[in-house]
Amino acid sequence: MPIVNEIPINRADLARLYKNLGGEERLTQILEAFYQRMAGDVLIGFFFAGKDLTLIALKQKQFLMRAMGAAPSYLGKPPAQAHTELAPILPGHFDRRTQILKETLRSHQVSEADIETWIGFEATFRSTIEKRD
Repeated sequence: MPIVNEIPINRADLARLYKNLGGEERLTQILEAFYQRMAGDVLIGFFFAGKDLTLIALKQKQFLMRAMGAAPSYLGKPPAQAHTELAPILPGHFDRRTQILKETLRSHQVSEADIETWIGFEATFRSTIEKRD
């Protein structure tokens, strides 16, 4: 797999977010909880049926660690490619994912400023992931 270099790295806000989270272990805990919540959600849970949530969370962690400057590279698919085998992701699905992410981050006592940083970063990929008619 190619090293994906188009991920914005060493952005001060993302590096600060990683530091504020407390590092890799806490990021892992947050992402595992996040994917569990999404899998159980009535609106978007079907995207995760039969999937290995631990593996998905691990891939997301690797992606985020690269973006946050905590890892030198990311060996994986870019966001648009990673979602091509799924049912179409519609705007409402993306909105619901964002809401669950906010709720998960709040439940892990992440500050509102750090939540906004994380959500803002994820929003930059919205146009490449969701399908619009």
